Amino acid sequence: MSTQWQVSLFDRLTAAVHSDGGWGYIAGTAPCAEPTSLACLALAAGGMETEAWKRGMAWLAQRQRPDGSVPVASNVTSPCWTTGLAVLAWSAPIGETAGHYRPQIEKAVHWLLHTRGKPIALNPKVYGHDTTLEGWSWVENTHAWVEPTAYAILALIAAREAEHPRVREGLQLLLDRAIPGGGWNYGNTRVFANTLRPFPGPTGIALTALGGEPPDSRIDSGIAYLIPELQRVRAPLSLSWGLMGLSAWGKRPDESPQWLEECARRVLRSTPNAMYDALLLLADADHCPITHRSLEVATTHG
Repeated sequence: MSTQWQVSLFDRLTAAVHSDGGWGYIAGTAPCAEPTSLACLALAAGGMETEAWKRGMAWLAQRQRPDGSVPVASNVTSPCWTTGLAVLAWSAPIGETAGHYRPQIEKAVHWLLHTRGKPIALNPKVYGHDTTLEGWSWVENTHAWVEPTAYAILALIAAREAEHPRVREGLQLLLDRAIPGGGWNYGNTRVFANTLRPFPGPTGIALTALGGEPPDSRIDSGIAYLIPELQRVRAPLSLSWGLMGLSAWGKRPDESPQWLEECARRVLRSTPNAMYDALLLLADADHCPITHRSLEVATTHG
C-alpha cells in the first residue's frame, strides 16, 4: 500500500466501522452484509489484522441465521443473496485465523447448495436466455440473475466446491446470459425483439466468477467489450468490478493504476461509502482474495 490514495481509503475504511461491528453503505448508517463483506475482504487483502476487520468478521457471523444464510441487513430475515459474499470474507483469513470461521462457511455452503433460482417455462418469443437454468436469485423463490449467481459461484469455489453440479450449472447460466454483442447486464439478453445493453459492473462480476473456465467466445466478447468501456468509466463499482473481471483473465490494462487513482480521488472528496472504498482497494490489491481464487482454479484446471 504505497500510494496516498490507498492509505487514505484504508484509513477511512478502518475508521468507519460501526460501533456494533460491520459497515453500512454510508458512514454512520446501520451495518449491512454487502459493505461489511467487501470491507473485510479489502482489509484482508491489505494483510493487516485490524480491530475493524475482527469486528466486521464477527458481525457477519452473528448475523448468520440457523439455516446458514446471511441476510442483507440485521433487521430483516431475507433476502439472503449476500450469503455468498459473507463466505468470501470468511474464506480470506489473516495470520492465524485460517479455519476460524469454518463452521460458518459450512453452514452457508449448505444453504447455497440448497437454494435455487426459480425456473420458468421456455418462451423464445419473449426471452433470449434459457429460463430453465436455476442458478441463484436476489430474492428466494424468484428467477435467477447474473450477480447473485456469480457471488454464489465464487463462494462455492472458495469453499472447494468448484466441481459441484450446482456450480457447473451456474457457470452455464452465466455463459447463457451473455449479451450477443459482448458483456453482461443484470441477466436478460433479449426481451421480445429488443437485445439489451451490457454494463461494465455486471460484466466484471460475471468474468470474475468465470475466471479459470475453458476459453469461450462469450468470455472473449465480454473482455473485448469491457476493456475500451473502462477507459471512460470512473464510477467506483463499475470500474472496480470491471478491473477485477479483467484481472481474473490476465487482461488487466496497463493504464488501470491511473484509472483507479482518478476514481479514488473523486471518492475521497465524497461522503464515505464503505462499499466503494473497499472495492477500489480490492481492485488495486496485488493479491485480491476474490480474483486470486480464479487464477488458482485456472491453474488447477490447466
